[in-house]
Amino acid sequence: MFQVDKYFPVQGVNKFQTVSFPIMKAIAVDFGAQTTANATVALCTVPKGSIVLGFSVKITETLASTAAATIQFGFTGQPMLSSALGSGVAVAGYIAAPLGFTSNSALGNCAAYVCQADETFDLILAVDKPSAGKADVFLAYMPIPTGDIDTANFLSIVCT
Repeated sequence: MFQVDKYFPVQGVNKFQTVSFPIMKAIAVDFGAQTTANATVALCTVPKGSIVLGFSVKITETLASTAAATIQFGFTGQPMLSSALGSGVAVAGYIAAPLGFTSNSALGNCAAYVCQADETFDLILAVDKPSAGKADVFLAYMPIPTGDIDTANFLSIVCT
């Protein structure tokens, strides 16, 4: 697994906006190298309080398995998950997103997700272990700065 963090500065009117920035994690996943069926593989950890904006998964090598293996990406047990992708769907070039992010589905899971504890972003394997397949995963979130907000943290703006 290969992981890269990219940082995008945010300009704002207070110091919290200038030190808090969206993070884009890029993770190359080889689900064909997994040795266990029906397993959850933690890909990265998102800190408590972070606002998860979303994720995108691009299948770069088609899923293959001897049985009907499925893969799923997201936060286990939380609303921000992709659908379970089988070998007929997880083909090279396919792009998956969290459930609710397509035009023909319910929009209930489109809201940003706030981590109530340190959360792992997972690859969830079911039915059988894949024998081949790869994906590039892009996870965007904004960590919340630690510390209290008080008036000293804001720039003053005077209007006349």
